[in-house]
Amino acid sequence: MMHLYAKGRKLGPRGRDMFLWGHGNSKYEIEALTETPGILKSEVFESSYEEAMKKFEKMVDKVKML
Repeated sequence: MMHLYAKGRKLGPRGRDMFLWGHGNSKYEIEALTETPGILKSEVFESSYEEAMKKFEKMVDKVKML
């Protein structure tokens, strides 16, 4: 079961929405919308919740916890 932990806006002039998903068993996914409608860019990785949140915070301007 997937769980949405946080969302934010990508840093830079073309800021896009980004999301931090948890897949369970220390597996996380950072997902970003692209300029092309319906196309997403994502990175799936294994880490602790704290490390996943730190990585996400470095990629966005402001984190909104959900």
